[in-house]
Amino acid sequence: MTKTIDKDLFARYLKGKYSYGDLKKIREWFSSFEYESDLRKNLYTHWESILKENSDPKNLQHIYKKIHYEILVSESNQKRSKIVFNKLRQVAAIFIVAILFSGLGFYFAKNHKADQQGWIEINAPLGSRVEFLLPDSTRGWLNSGSKLKYTSNFTENRLVELSGEGYFDVKNMFNSIFRVSVADMNIDVLGTKFNVSAYSEDDFTEVVLEKGKVEITGKTGNFRQILKPNEKISFNRWDRKIKLSEVNPLRSSAWKEGMLVIENESLGKALHRIERWYNINIIIKDDKIKDYHFKATFIDEPLEEVLRLIAKTTPIDYEIEDRKFLDNNIIEKRNVIIKTK
Repeated sequence: MTKTIDKDLFARYLKGKYSYGDLKKIREWFSSFEYESDLRKNLYTHWESILKENSDPKNLQHIYKKIHYEILVSESNQKRSKIVFNKLRQVAAIFIVAILFSGLGFYFAKNHKADQQGWIEINAPLGSRVEFLLPDSTRGWLNSGSKLKYTSNFTENRLVELSGEGYFDVKNMFNSIFRVSVADMNIDVLGTKFNVSAYSEDDFTEVVLEKGKVEITGKTGNFRQILKPNEKISFNRWDRKIKLSEVNPLRSSAWKEGMLVIENESLGKALHRIERWYNINIIIKDDKIKDYHFKATFIDEPLEEVLRLIAKTTPIDYEIEDRKFLDNNIIEKRNVIIKTK
């Protein structure tokens, strides 16, 4: 169901006159598809008066995502007092680019390859999870520290590049393949739901299929695999071998619901995921800690509670160091020291 926003509050926000409570409300609007239609309408009204040009409101899709991302970055860095006019200038520039792409789309499609076109990028800052909507109505989520890119002619060439972890609910379009490209493989689908984990710092690239069918072709390894629902493929980047297994796909994508699922994995791998989830630095004092195994599911738990429960069930101890101010008044990441008891 479509919902409407508070126009006066939105106008105050664009002028930089807002409270923390207002910002929370703005963030709620940009985090829900129910407000999307009214948000685009109001964005169009404000930018039309600035640019003094009539343009297709559909081009506001990327502006919508840009502001959504800026709000998340603003909150994660706790810079709530940042002047909004900086955002306005950045987004207005993107709006102009969108108009140019709209006018020159035929030229680019005829004379340029995909890598010569402009790329639109969606980012999930460390410690956050971002929901997205692509121009073909494909929906999805990006996990902490992930990045998704797609070209301006996306509806003609449904290719996205993923770095990190993403969940996709792909819109089925007749005779049109949707491709997710990661460092080690291409994942081709027609209409399906699946999760991809391809962080550059991890040893494995993993794809878990929830619904439909996907075809996976190796880039750095010579393999081709068709996945069926409830199957997972893991590609080891060191020995370039693949492993196929049956899984519960909902466990693999539970992160988009705020659930941190640790499936009886090594503590070294689990701590690395916790590090990324909470945007912290974990320093392990004894390498044998990495070999312990741990299983748990945390639902929006604070870092201290997660560490306390791990220490309760494994022979480790931890210390959370105080955060320090750097010379440029930026607060450094929190350090967590992990050691044996």
